[in-house]
Amino acid sequence: MIGKNLMKKLKESLGAILPITFIVLILSICISPMSFSAYILFGICAIFMLFGISLFTLGTDSSMTIMGESIGKSLCKSKKLSLMLICSAFIGFIITFAEPDLAVLAEQISDMGIFSQQFLFISIVSIGVGLFLIVAILKVVFRIKLSIILAIGYALLFVLTPLVPNYLTPIIFDSGSVTTGPISVPFLIAFGLGIASITHSNDNTSDALGYLALSSLGPILATMIFGLFLPREANIVVTTEAITMGGDVAKTLILTLVKYLKDVAITILPIALIFTIFQFTMLKLSKQTIKKIVMGLVYMYIGVVIFLTGVNAGFLPIASILGKQIASGEFSWILLPLSLVFGYFIIAAEPAIHVLKKQVEEVTNGKIKQKTILVTVSIGVALSVFFAMLKTLYNIPLLAFLIPIYTICIALSFYNSQVFTSIAFDAGGTATGAMAVSFILPFINGVASVIEPGIATGFGTVAIIAVMPILCLQILGSAYTLAYKRHNPRKKKTATTHIEIIEFE
Repeated sequence: MIGKNLMKKLKESLGAILPITFIVLILSICISPMSFSAYILFGICAIFMLFGISLFTLGTDSSMTIMGESIGKSLCKSKKLSLMLICSAFIGFIITFAEPDLAVLAEQISDMGIFSQQFLFISIVSIGVGLFLIVAILKVVFRIKLSIILAIGYALLFVLTPLVPNYLTPIIFDSGSVTTGPISVPFLIAFGLGIASITHSNDNTSDALGYLALSSLGPILATMIFGLFLPREANIVVTTEAITMGGDVAKTLILTLVKYLKDVAITILPIALIFTIFQFTMLKLSKQTIKKIVMGLVYMYIGVVIFLTGVNAGFLPIASILGKQIASGEFSWILLPLSLVFGYFIIAAEPAIHVLKKQVEEVTNGKIKQKTILVTVSIGVALSVFFAMLKTLYNIPLLAFLIPIYTICIALSFYNSQVFTSIAFDAGGTATGAMAVSFILPFINGVASVIEPGIATGFGTVAIIAVMPILCLQILGSAYTLAYKRHNPRKKKTATTHIEIIEFE
């Protein structure tokens, strides 16, 4: 049975990995030829990613989903608000502190000086997630609309932004986009499902979503408040060390594999510990269920380890090399169209998006199809990477993109149903996973190293990647809401609790 399920996952993952692998391989051959050993390393890393995504999605179905939903239900059944808030904050802090995507971003900004201590940066971001999981619980308990919380939160962000040093703005907005990675996404979505399943609300679907959206907003506010106390001026220099590809293939793979065997264990063990505490105090799940969860965690652990090994040993260095080579060569004109292509295909290789699209289909009883989510988010990420490249090439301020786009998204959130708003903002979080941080960001930073050597113009990319999928899904929601109202002019209820099947052919 496991072998059959794994083969099914491998077929699905092949369609996600093959396009981006093929595009990168063609570009490297035509524009930036590498050594034979480099091509061997890249091929092995592509296979690692294929098996990594397959094992990850196989494992989350029987581990994180059950764990998150069980804990959410048990907290809600306790009917103790203080317990719910304290546990939610603790869970939010733990899963974020150990999130691999956050660690990858922290490593890339560690040379900038102000956040040279990765522990400090990761701690601030994790506190932000913990605090806003409290907000997520309060939203459900007191029936507060997500659109109102988002409007207040982002309005506060843009009021505070001029008060923080300019050099921190891109990092601040990027920080909120890497908290929803392969570990936290399945757990938080399932946690929300657990809470919603016993709230006895008329709109359980809305209660189950929005946790990822708030988990992205919290870190931005936390790092921005920290930035208020930093000096306005700082000598920020980004070192652009020569990145090579190839060399000793076995050594590169082994060193990277060992690193992530440790890092991912540090990620999963705290979550397993939290679950163990709940199991002995509140859950009391059967031995068969526990066995299923343990096996799922093993598959998930192996999957995340080999996926991150593939991304960071093969895709990260080749992305940086490609960006630098293309920007400094005669083919620099392809950077903008290439950004659209990269953006469209890269999202399919993100493990977290496969979890979100599946659980959105489940929570909406099949009314919003998985393919609809994937295609819409792919279009959004394509536009995101295009805008990020435009920003880097022409040194356009980050806020010139973020302020108008977020303003439109927030405005549409008051027109659309809360379900669409929750799905849209949650999808923005899943788009900024390992591939965004370990492929797109190095690619654009490679371009930036040619345009303005030593200046951090590439940062802010992840923040833009997070926002465009939100806009695209909000536009999809608006089109549906308009069509619904036209076909149901006499009905007073909005599309909040009436979602027809939405599927892209």
